[in-house]
Order: sequence, then C-alpha cells, then structure tokens
Amino acid sequence: MKKLQVWLPLLFAIVMIVGMRIGYRLRENIPSTQGFFASSKRSSLQEVVDLVNKRYVDPVDTDTLTEDAVQAMLSHLDPHSIFIPAVHLAEVNEDLQGNFEGIGVEFLIINDTVNVTNVSIEGPSEKAGLKVGDKFLKVGDSVVAGVKISAEKIKKLLRGERGSPVNVTLLRGPRQLPVTITRGTIPLYSVDAAYMADSTTGLIHVGRFAGTTYREFMYSLEKLQKLGMKNLVLDLRGNGGGILNEAVNMADEFLDGDKLIVYT
Repeated sequence: MKKLQVWLPLLFAIVMIVGMRIGYRLRENIPSTQGFFASSKRSSLQEVVDLVNKRYVDPVDTDTLTEDAVQAMLSHLDPHSIFIPAVHLAEVNEDLQGNFEGIGVEFLIINDTVNVTNVSIEGPSEKAGLKVGDKFLKVGDSVVAGVKISAEKIKKLLRGERGSPVNVTLLRGPRQLPVTITRGTIPLYSVDAAYMADSTTGLIHVGRFAGTTYREFMYSLEKLQKLGMKNLVLDLRGNGGGILNEAVNMADEFLDGDKLIVYT
C-alpha cells in the first residue's frame, strides 16, 4: 500500500506529460479555423509599415504607402487583378449596378471651365433646362470656374441623394443663369449602340457587363429581330468586364442545349 502511495504522484505526472504531448501534436495537425488569410507570422510589408510609422523622421500617411505597395504587387499579376480603395468603391459599385444618383450630365473641363457635353434624355438636368454648351460657374457655394478643380471634385458636388436639390449657376452665352436641379436616379447603359448595319445584319455594342446588361441586350436583340435581322455582329471592343453572370447569360443565348460556358 505504501509503495502504491509513493508511485501514484509519479504515475500521475507521467500521464499529464504524455497527455500534453499528444494534445500538442494533435493541435499541429488540425487546420486553422481563423480563415483563409489568417497567419500568426507577420509579413515583411507589415513590418516595414510599422517600422516607418514608428521610426521615420517625419509624419507619414501609412495608409497611402500600403495602398501604393499593394498596387505595385498586383501590377505583376494579370490586368484584371486590381485593388479598389474604399474611397472609390461606391463609384465602382454604381457602374456595376447600372445607375447612380445625380443630375444626369456629362462634362469636360477645358481651360479651368466645366463645359456640359451631354444631357441625359428626360434626366434631372434636362428637366431643369440645361443644354449642351452650358458652363458651370458655381455648384452650391463652390466656385468651379477659373479655378483648378478635378473632375472627381465636380462629380462629388453634383451627385447626391435622389430628391435632394442642388443650386448651380450657369453661363449660357453672355448670360448667367441660376438653376435649381433636383437630383434623381441616372441609368448607366451597357449597350452603347444597337442598329441595323444593312438590311439583314444588326450590330450591338456592349461597353461593360453591369447588373442591367443582359436585360438591355435582350431588349436590343428583340428590337433588331423585328427589323428583319438575320445576322448579328456583337461588338465587345473596349469592354473591361464586370459581372460574370451577366456575361454568362448573354453567352447562353448563342449556345444550344447544355453546353458549358464557364469551367475550370
């Protein structure tokens, strides 16, 4: 009995050590559940950013440095591998959704002057009386003529929530015109052109694959078929891609049966 009492603590210690060893080995073989990108090892990029942030002599915008580094890294991959900063994400989503909220004009900045080059048919600007050739002098309280201003800044001034007003001052010929425009939803069309090239051949140009592309394509296709189209030229020049499902739905219109469109 005394021998058993002497050996019990030793046996207990041995069992604990063996159990801990087995548990450690099992943990090494179990896949991590922290996610695909989880890693306890810090990357060289993270270490450099931290070092610059802590040790560099002047204040540095490390977010900008990181974005530039990521862009440089992705430049070594295919042209469609890109990084979209959060500040531009909303604009990219608008292009893919097929609409945005604004006043419905296109413009060019020439000699520090914002010139209207196109007015959306039945859009907010047309309803307010804007015409091609008008020049913006002010948008809200901001002077936009005779000053250096980016197209991005002009877009931010003109866009806004649907139903909200924006006061602008226009130059039309020698006259200055104060105009109030009520913002609305502006469609971004994917089908840039759809017409009969001759009596039997139709042409459809698709500029991008957005959320409305397939619907626009089918509408144009049916319209051309009613005009007697027997042959179709599908023009995808300049198309930078977009939503895969829209492209797949379009491609399916040209294939019979259950032929595969996309596979790896």
